[in-house]
Amino acid sequence: MTMSTLTSTIEQYWTRRASSYTELVRKNLADGWDCKWADELIRNFPKAEGRTLKVLDIGTGPGFYAIILASRGYDVTAVDLSEGMIEQAKHNAGSLAEKIRFFKMDAQELSFPDNEFDVIVTRNLTWNLPDPVKAYGEWRRVLRDGGVMLNIDSNWYAYLFDEEKKNEKQAERDCTVQAGVEDYESYDESWLMENISRTLPMGKLPRPHWDAVTLLNLGFKNVSADTSVSRRLWSREEMLNYASTPCFLIRAVK
Repeated sequence: MTMSTLTSTIEQYWTRRASSYTELVRKNLADGWDCKWADELIRNFPKAEGRTLKVLDIGTGPGFYAIILASRGYDVTAVDLSEGMIEQAKHNAGSLAEKIRFFKMDAQELSFPDNEFDVIVTRNLTWNLPDPVKAYGEWRRVLRDGGVMLNIDSNWYAYLFDEEKKNEKQAERDCTVQAGVEDYESYDESWLMENISRTLPMGKLPRPHWDAVTLLNLGFKNVSADTSVSRRLWSREEMLNYASTPCFLIRAVK
């Protein structure tokens, strides 16, 4: 599969999932977890120096980051490869949609000038990229000197390449049944995302160590990875569903 074909397949998949995927965002907003997520992000932002920080939300999906940051007064631009996700994000944003600039855009080829943003935020995206090195390079390019990149992600599909992880994944599914909570893995075309993930690089890599080394090689500085962030940002239901794949927060400065 060529890079362009793979990117197109990923775009089509997420466009089809847009309406169902947005339910998680609505749940986060309704349950008040938006404050915990916003606080986690903002405490890692650079100093404002008397002006409004320009934030780029890459892979906005249904718009969670864009919404919680725009509602707190930040100058937010949000991009996603999927037109369906952009439409969901605009709908979820409600009256805030007028304050957020939305663009359909590939995270690996940003159409912004150099040194445009103070902050880049992204979650659950880099695992899904055909060329994460290229993406990280682009993100650094559009950051201003002293700008901060915050990436929350996980080794979502490592179980496809690791027998121990596969066993942990099965145990995780059993736990959700026993606990009587919603099984987040029971959705249409979950098999297709597995097939796509087998062709992507990130599931085979030792993350977040790989990310930290790559970012340093690209010229980022003060790179850190917090592997305990799940305990602060996930609900009990999320912890049960994703016990085998805790998320991590990567922070890097240009």
